[in-house]
Amino acid sequence: MNKESLRAELLLRLTSLPNDSIQSLSFSLTNQLIKLFHFIPELQGQVGAGYLPLKAEIAPVYQELFRAVPLSLAYPVLVQGQMYFALPQGMPKGSTWLEPPYHMVEPEWLLVPGVGFDNNGARLGRGKGFYDRYLEGKDVLKIGLAWSEQIVDKIPVEAHDSHMDYIITEEFCWDVNQQKRF
Repeated sequence: MNKESLRAELLLRLTSLPNDSIQSLSFSLTNQLIKLFHFIPELQGQVGAGYLPLKAEIAPVYQELFRAVPLSLAYPVLVQGQMYFALPQGMPKGSTWLEPPYHMVEPEWLLVPGVGFDNNGARLGRGKGFYDRYLEGKDVLKIGLAWSEQIVDKIPVEAHDSHMDYIITEEFCWDVNQQKRF
């Protein structure tokens, strides 16, 4: 199946979820993410990056995450058509892109949204390439976040596509390099 067909199929799955299901999945995903931060405690002392979820997108419940784990999270900003990351001053505001005021940073790890993932760490985004362009040439830990129904057997990849180091769902944490759940 090509990228466009797979993207359409997976987006249909996501958009068919009622809001209360998305909220429930997001809370469960947050619990799995907390487990990851306890499994790799050194991430807590680094600047990481989250994202501001689109409609029908599974995302951490940041208030719950911050209550359980001390984190410094930056969010995406759009500057001259390119994605960067910035720490908000106060609570993050915006939809998709962080609104000012903020302070630009280079995160050491990223929470990455996706339309689909496979167990080899391949990611299918929304097709605009923001994450792939941002990650090109960067050595940062990439943590893909998804609903377990977004995990498929094989994502078609191209040379410029970034691969995840971990994939977190509402049911499990997947270590791509070790090929095992924890």
